[in-house]
Amino acid sequence: MTATSVVEGLQIGPRRPAGSPEDPQARHDGLGAAGPELLPLSAGEQYRFSFAMEACVGCHSCEVACAEQNGLPADTAWRRVGEIEGGSYPDTTRFHLSMSCNHCLDPACLTGCPTEAYVKLDNGVVAHHADDCIGCQYCTWNCPYSVPAFQPDRRIVTKCDMCLPRLEVGLKPACVGACPTRALDVEVVDVAAWTADHAEADAPHLPPSELTLSTTRIVLPPGEWGETAAASDVDLHPEHPHWPLVVLTLLTQVALGVSLTATDETSRLAAAVLAAGALAGSLLHLGRPAHAWKALRNLRRSWLSREVLLLGSYAGMAAVAVPVAPLAPLAAFVGAAGVYASGRLYVVPGRPSWHSPLTIVAFFLTALATGPLVTGHPAVAAGAVGGQLAVWLANLVRLGRDPRREWNGTVALHRHRFGWLTAARWASVVGGAALAFTSLAAGLALVVAGELIGRYLFYVTVVPLDIPGSFLGARRRC
Repeated sequence: MTATSVVEGLQIGPRRPAGSPEDPQARHDGLGAAGPELLPLSAGEQYRFSFAMEACVGCHSCEVACAEQNGLPADTAWRRVGEIEGGSYPDTTRFHLSMSCNHCLDPACLTGCPTEAYVKLDNGVVAHHADDCIGCQYCTWNCPYSVPAFQPDRRIVTKCDMCLPRLEVGLKPACVGACPTRALDVEVVDVAAWTADHAEADAPHLPPSELTLSTTRIVLPPGEWGETAAASDVDLHPEHPHWPLVVLTLLTQVALGVSLTATDETSRLAAAVLAAGALAGSLLHLGRPAHAWKALRNLRRSWLSREVLLLGSYAGMAAVAVPVAPLAPLAAFVGAAGVYASGRLYVVPGRPSWHSPLTIVAFFLTALATGPLVTGHPAVAAGAVGGQLAVWLANLVRLGRDPRREWNGTVALHRHRFGWLTAARWASVVGGAALAFTSLAAGLALVVAGELIGRYLFYVTVVPLDIPGSFLGARRRC
């Protein structure tokens, strides 16, 4: 296969002059003489998108074509066009960046998916099997480009597949065919060469391509960029609170704290009830809860699969340990492993405020700040609350040292939008730990209330990595 092969509207390599007999666009993206068979790839090659930034005029035709081709509802987008501005008046510049799935060489969505709903096809396309998706949305956290989109009408995650049905009959993706300036295209990439040097996948305000080995080739405008800003830099807003996950993580950690300090059957029963309630509540987070069992498919790679197995086993063992006391230490051990897996699944590059061992430490400290109050050990809880405060401050210092929006944005949300709630959280937790020495019930109530607020803040103050947004789509600054 040569670098300038053409089949069915899919051109590989440099374009021929527009309007020439050999120009694929002149054939209106239709079938050519070679027939509907997709251009074969040589060993070690795959398809990818390319984008010429200087050619893009920001018309959003690619977004519309993508939505129409795939029947997407108004609130679901597989391709997005963002804006980047630079310079100072009167010498200013504005460029647009159109991106969808990058069909990465090391796709984080595939690695983390608990149901193995993603597959990397031989032609390089990262495809998503809707039938296997349970709508857990873990892939949306894992992907540093925030590509997978939860589709409310289907209750599952969906994403770009490079218009695979069109490719299979020799047609370019709908977004490529709709681009009036030909800023978008599909081409072949040598996987080994791209793995060694993928610098062309990087652009201002994009996550580093090394995180997933993005294959999208971006042709940047010539010249020096200078200082730039993305339209989404003004769009600092809270993320979704994920209340079922608040319930799951908080109750399992309280249950673990109870298991670790339980000395009687009543305490062991409390741990079992809390663990069972946590699992039941977590089902409400899934788009398709009836298919929750599929989450056990990817124990080899997915921390979410491991969390489901370990916390499910812990709930069962904690129930058995109520009448069988010798089993209680083993149940506590499995519960600790489950909380570790629970914390570990949040340590993902796509969410900088979570991407630290401090997240795992904080989860265990929550267990020790709450559970011991149920079993009558206020001194243990007080020490854990002090540790929590130290970990929280250490994380904010870590994030505040980085000028990027995804890092210091979390600090800004804590200080401004949620400043009063942050203060209430710590007043409640610290006050409850002190009160517990005179009234365990009152102290426990205050500490749990503070932990509930803290877990809510954990989810809403995270600022995800993403592609630059559009001024039209930006929400008000917090």
